[in-house]
Amino acid sequence: MSASVLAVPGFVETIAVTGGAMSGALHATRHNMDFMGIALVAICTGVGGGAIRDVVVGNTVPIFLIQPYLLMAAIGAVAGFFFARLVAELEPAIFVVDSLIIGVWVVIGAEKALGLDLSRSAAVFLGLTTAIGGGLLRDVLCRETPTALMPGQWVAGAAIVAALLFVGLDQIVPAREIAEFTAIMAATALRLLSAKYNRITPDAVTMSNRFRVWLGLDRDHSRLRTWQQLTLGRALGPQDKQPQTDQEQPLEADRQA
Repeated sequence: MSASVLAVPGFVETIAVTGGAMSGALHATRHNMDFMGIALVAICTGVGGGAIRDVVVGNTVPIFLIQPYLLMAAIGAVAGFFFARLVAELEPAIFVVDSLIIGVWVVIGAEKALGLDLSRSAAVFLGLTTAIGGGLLRDVLCRETPTALMPGQWVAGAAIVAALLFVGLDQIVPAREIAEFTAIMAATALRLLSAKYNRITPDAVTMSNRFRVWLGLDRDHSRLRTWQQLTLGRALGPQDKQPQTDQEQPLEADRQA
């Protein structure tokens, strides 16, 4: 196979890094950070995935120190700090761009691994790392459990599906561009559809209960529904839960009884 790397247009890289930095700046603003905190979180979000990938493969100098990625991330950080309200209003557009870029970073990371004659499993790992590394650093710096690793919308899930698709199709399709396009569209579709229809990735207990029900080992479906409700509650957060209506709220007399 050719060791060529996806020639991403310059404007796509600019949108990817700058958009990621703006997303990170917006996230840091919600935590009431000062300018230095916002700048650090924004830059790590914008270039973190590529930096982790380069360190893993042993690049002496990470690519973001050679290409103008650092400047792009800094611009996104400044925009997120001084124009926080405008950036917040553009959050839906940033989300769409971020969903598209997941697949782009997956392909870039996977192709870098293949270009170094690494194994297919290494290509999947590097594609996943490049796609979600910036978000992991953002959450750690904000003292949060990384959202990509928790039940919720498909982020890491979309990235790993895209990586597996690319590596698999690269073996059988006549042109690598077909595998690239398919992987990018798959990641984008999974992320957007999971957000639109609120399809969340399940936790281990929910999957275990589903598996037991499927095998006929546990026919108590009420236990499965209970875990699903708990999982959905953790994914949505207290602020997203629907308040009870007057009819749903128990009467004081009922409580005392």
